[in-house]
Amino acid sequence: MEDVENWRDRVLSTILSVAMVLGSVAAVPSILISVSDGLWSIAVVDCVALLWLAFIRRRRESPFRWRARNFICLLYLLGLALLLKVGPAAQIYLMAGPVMTALLLGLRSALFALALNAATLLGVGYYANADIHLPGFAGAPLLEWIVITINFAFVNALMTVSSAVLLHKLEISLQKQSAITVSLAEGHERLRESEALYRATFENAPVGVSHLDLDGRWLAVNDELCEITGYSRDEMLSLRYGDIAEPEDVEADAPAMAALLRGDIPSLNREQRYIRKDGAPVWVHRRTSLVRNAAGDPKHLVVVATDITERVRYEVELEYQATHDALTGLANRNLLNDRLEQALAGASRHGRNVAVLFLDLDNFKIINDSLGHGVGDELIKSVGERLAGCVRDMDTVARAGGDEFVLILADAESENEVATAMSRILEVVAGLYQVARHELHVTCSIGASLFPRDGADPETLLKNADAAMYRAKEGGRNRCKFYQEEMNARLGQRLSLAAKLRHALERDELLLHYQPQVDLRSGAIVGAEALIRWRHPELGLVPPSQFIPIAEETGLIVPIGEWVLHAACVQAQSWAAMGLPRIRVAVNISARQFRHKGLLESIQQALRLSGIPPGYLEVEITESMIMYGPEETIRLLRNLKDLGLQIALDDFGTGFSSLSYLKRFPIDVLKIDQSFVRGIVSDREDAAIVKTVIGLAHSLELRTIAEGVETAEQAGLLRGWASDEVQGYHFSRPLDADAFIGRLREGRRFVIDG
Repeated sequence: MEDVENWRDRVLSTILSVAMVLGSVAAVPSILISVSDGLWSIAVVDCVALLWLAFIRRRRESPFRWRARNFICLLYLLGLALLLKVGPAAQIYLMAGPVMTALLLGLRSALFALALNAATLLGVGYYANADIHLPGFAGAPLLEWIVITINFAFVNALMTVSSAVLLHKLEISLQKQSAITVSLAEGHERLRESEALYRATFENAPVGVSHLDLDGRWLAVNDELCEITGYSRDEMLSLRYGDIAEPEDVEADAPAMAALLRGDIPSLNREQRYIRKDGAPVWVHRRTSLVRNAAGDPKHLVVVATDITERVRYEVELEYQATHDALTGLANRNLLNDRLEQALAGASRHGRNVAVLFLDLDNFKIINDSLGHGVGDELIKSVGERLAGCVRDMDTVARAGGDEFVLILADAESENEVATAMSRILEVVAGLYQVARHELHVTCSIGASLFPRDGADPETLLKNADAAMYRAKEGGRNRCKFYQEEMNARLGQRLSLAAKLRHALERDELLLHYQPQVDLRSGAIVGAEALIRWRHPELGLVPPSQFIPIAEETGLIVPIGEWVLHAACVQAQSWAAMGLPRIRVAVNISARQFRHKGLLESIQQALRLSGIPPGYLEVEITESMIMYGPEETIRLLRNLKDLGLQIALDDFGTGFSSLSYLKRFPIDVLKIDQSFVRGIVSDREDAAIVKTVIGLAHSLELRTIAEGVETAEQAGLLRGWASDEVQGYHFSRPLDADAFIGRLREGRRFVIDG
């Protein structure tokens, strides 16, 4: 909107244009008439006025006030000329000057013009001294001009002030209108900027923003929402909300959406699934707000959707990791406890049984120590896969840790059904496993407890199943046992025994007994097997069958084995120092000790400190120990042979090793297990096995020692089959050091018929 100055400039331009047209129309006849009548002064005035007006009009680029002043001067001079020529009647021309001055230059300039006009009238009247014949003023022309001047000034002032007042009001109106116009312009600009900002925010928002009508049709969508859904903008605008939302989520949202439309809630927040164009689900956090019109009625919905697929995937992964074993993917203890509580609650409601099976792999530590944790982990995974495949969908298989698994058999009808299931599990687990180029033969032991007979809560049932599993291991492994009440007492005793065993070494409670090894040809004692004993001050003599398994499980077998090695070497050397016949001493090496990095150094130290010749120390290892990691075993055995030791393979025939290994391993002696020797008199198969082993050993230039010889008849058969040596109760029980010294001093030779 224009201001007053612009309005005045526009008015001046209009007046000049109109004056030019009207002046041209009036001036031409006036000039012609004036010339024809000889009124040259009037003709000159008309020509000058017309040229001056044209000059002012053509100077459009000149400042406004310059043009206005020139125009007002033109009016004044034109009025003055006419006043001089025509007389008082021409004063009307002078009146236009102040009025135009008020309109174009303001009231102050107009007052000056009024004063100039009044002075002009008085001056003309004074110098002209013309009588204008006003009634009552005859013969007083000057007084007549004064009266006329006063009237003129009053009228002219009234017109000028009126014009100024009108102009002032117009100016105020224009200012108000200009202010309104500016305010509207600023408002429009802010609105435009706001719309541009909203559009930029809408289009560039890092979240999906959309408008929907109340029927769920998309009215507007941004690029991010298109990116989330996989649809183009045009495709989205042709769809409805229900076309890309999971039907379950739409149905679940219906009550809340109705509450939003009623105004009961300000907005709706949900985590839900959209279905992408390619059919893949995508998780979004959706915030829905309602936009109302001026009347307060619902108009449309604004939906902001944030892609949270990665977060949901991460949460699912965390939840899975929190409830599943990382190695096998089976349930872990957390999920096991939850499933067991659910199973017990369901069984309580319906009066049914639940079986809890605690499963532990037999001799897993040997495999782990021999072949490394990588092979052990792969074996655990394979066992987990077999277990998962042999139970029902309603059952649960969990890894409790290490090589322990727990199975929950829901709705077990009877103990017989559970026993059948355990037998099936034993068969499934047992067998050959091909792991990292190794053929592994694995068995397991299982303990079972039943709800509600053996416990009413998960902790009790698990504890009792664990106790039953240990009982199964004590019974010979690769078997299953149901829980019985006395098992907890035995488990408690086992834990107490483990605590006492930790102090046995430092309290000097361990000792060695020695069982003679007899040469079948000469009947002389040629060796002794060192057998550990534990004499506890309160418990008395604790059988090895009770504390050796505990030592294996706890890792105490390594320091105990080192003590046995040193004590046996010192004892054998002391016998020689007494002048007794020098004999070999055989020391059993446990699986954990065999895989311990310090074994070679420990043997070297025992030889050095005792002074025993290396050839009189025989280390016994089982074939299960050399079964795993044959290359590492060969290197270790060769290092032992380089020391000059004798190496015996104990319990031969009870494991799964290949006979071809005998050619590869630097072994000196095969010890035939007593399980075969016991039946050679009455069992043809046992006899055949023993004879075959003896023949095989001799063909490989190995000595044989038959263990567990308890009768003269057994000794005779073994002598007849050319076994080299024997040991067993028929010749002597294990003796303490003093008793063994007495036996050596006797120099007795056993008579063996055969």
